[in-house]
Order: sequence, then structure tokens, then C-alpha cells
Amino acid sequence: MSGPRWRRVMRGRLSGDRGSVFVEVALGYVPIMVLTVVAVIAVARIVSAQMDVNSAAAAAARQASLAYTPGAAAAGAEDAAAATLTGRTLTCRPRAVRVNAGSMAPGGQVTVTVDCTVALRDLFGVGMPGAMTVTGEATQPLDTYRGTPP
Repeated sequence: MSGPRWRRVMRGRLSGDRGSVFVEVALGYVPIMVLTVVAVIAVARIVSAQMDVNSAAAAAARQASLAYTPGAAAAGAEDAAAATLTGRTLTCRPRAVRVNAGSMAPGGQVTVTVDCTVALRDLFGVGMPGAMTVTGEATQPLDTYRGTPP
């Protein structure tokens, strides 16, 4: 088979390929790009939740460092963490605030750990089931020259 007849046969076979690149892009690349954008948004939301919990831990540690007794440090840390997490886009249920205050001696330090269980539907807004736990920790020094309790 050579000459004009061969060209006619090949032209007939290749004429059905028009637009195939558009179909490949529409069916192949677009869903991949959409999934990539969704993944980037999901990671950004998880990082945002981690930053919120770290901020709550820092505020709680700062408040605990101002107390004179371990009991007052724990109460102050709980209040500060709750106040910091209020108004954020995530719902922390359950939330645990652990305070390692030691003896609260001048020159010491206090460490606060905040554990926050976040529902995935709060993070992503699409009704995903499940939850993830985000943990933040912060340490504050106690003033070396602090006076006696009031």
C-alpha cells in the first residue's frame, strides 16, 4: 500500500484524534490540580491550628509564671489558655492544660503543655469525620528578684 491510497487510509485513522489533548487535560490534570489545592489548604489549616495552640501555651506559661503557688499557676494557665483559644476558628474539645511549676522558687521556670483535640470538620469545613490532637508547649522563667506573695 503506497501512494494516495495509503494517505487516505492514514488520514481517516488520524482524523478521530482531534481534541484528544483537551480531553486528557480535562480528565487527567484538572482533578490532580484540584486535589493539590485541597491538600495545600488542608496543610495550611493544620498549621494554623498548631499556631493557635502554641499561642495558647505561651499565654498560659506567661500567666502561670506570674503566680506564687503551683495551684495558682495551674488556675492562671487554664484561664489564659481558654481566653486565647476563645474566638479562634477551631473548637478544642477536650482541652488539657498541664502545668509543671516545680516549687515556684525565684529563678526557676514553669512549663505549660496544651493538648487540643480538634474536629476535622472545624478545620476543613467540609464535614470530614474524625479528629486530630494538636499539642503546644511553652516555658517561662520565674523572676529571680520576685518578692513574697501579697
